[in-house]
Amino acid sequence: MARDRKGILAALATLVALALPGASAEADTAPQGWVPHGERISGTARSDTAPRLTAGHTYRDTLAKGGTKYYVVRLDARSSAYLSVFAIPPRGSRVGFLDGVSLKLSGRDGTPCDAYDARFGADGAVEPVGGAVVRTVKPTGSCQQAGDYLLSVQRVNAAASSAEEWPLDIRYMSEPPVTAVGSGPVQSYTTATPPADDGSPTPVTGDPDMDGGPARLPGTGVYQDHLAPGETHFYRVPVDWGQRLTATAEFANADTTGSGGFSTSGVRLVLYNPARGLVSDATAPYSGAQAAVTAQTPTVDYLNRESADVRVNSAPVSGWYYVQLSLHPDVAKYTTGGVDVTLRLAVTGTRQPGPRYAGDAGAAGFGVTAAPSSADDGGATPNRMLLAVGYGGLGAGTLLVAGLAVWAVRSRRR
Repeated sequence: MARDRKGILAALATLVALALPGASAEADTAPQGWVPHGERISGTARSDTAPRLTAGHTYRDTLAKGGTKYYVVRLDARSSAYLSVFAIPPRGSRVGFLDGVSLKLSGRDGTPCDAYDARFGADGAVEPVGGAVVRTVKPTGSCQQAGDYLLSVQRVNAAASSAEEWPLDIRYMSEPPVTAVGSGPVQSYTTATPPADDGSPTPVTGDPDMDGGPARLPGTGVYQDHLAPGETHFYRVPVDWGQRLTATAEFANADTTGSGGFSTSGVRLVLYNPARGLVSDATAPYSGAQAAVTAQTPTVDYLNRESADVRVNSAPVSGWYYVQLSLHPDVAKYTTGGVDVTLRLAVTGTRQPGPRYAGDAGAAGFGVTAAPSSADDGGATPNRMLLAVGYGGLGAGTLLVAGLAVWAVRSRRR
């Protein structure tokens, strides 16, 4: 029922946007699917005037071509911090293979703490691009003391990009300190067996963003969705301590409009941890014939953060892991009707107790709970329909909203 309501609201938002003055011009530069709706913030080009981010909040900003923005975060000496940033290029933008964003976390004195570079990886691959930088608490190392730190977000290799500003979605998550970790060696990376082929797929519809409550899949199973060229869908899957997730996405053949169509990175499957840090990324060419990609996490363990292997330290927390499916916009040049995608998931391994936290990890967005917790947005999350109305204007549009709202209620009752 919640998904029906979301569909009705999305349809209403579209109708309102089209009816309001200037809506058609704005629709051309609207973000592709994902509209950041956290608390509004304005990062600065100078580090000494940067605004402050608060743990447990989600923010929205924009980033100009070739620009860099700074934000300040206050870290204590006991909690681990996760700062994720995603850029969402507007629909119809031009991006290049090496375009993307560079994230850096550093001390006020310039001491580097962590860095992450997110790239599109293919010309024209207009989709959300981002990841996370982390400050984990360790017995030794830099950036362990309490104090102010700087998060910088830079739009890099932008020569091939068109000039539109990119909306940014920023989240700051703080993992509580632990009183008992448990013992055992840091694991080595191993390859899991791809999910089995048996079972009829369950129809699902992924969400276009990571903030709107991506479709929750219970775990092991076979699911089927449909993507149009240029679309990205997100899902969430619970992965507890001692477990790992393996995913295979099978993109079916499509109706082609001619011979010779081809996209180098036409299909994509990505896994992110609960703090929205990259875990695994797989792409494959697509020509209208069927194609498949597989991605996996390591076994989730608190001590993974001690590993120097990025394939291992990317899964240091339990919780709801994100699955992303994307179809390259260029697929529209040689196919019609979109592509059906079969998503096969396997959550394997025996659940383990995990560490003992000194705080509420579930409330902070970590751990497998009945309903995944998302970072708070400071009370600034507007209804998406009202957000669309606000972008388009008031006056006659307000009357249209009222009329459509009555229509929606009557339709739901029927």
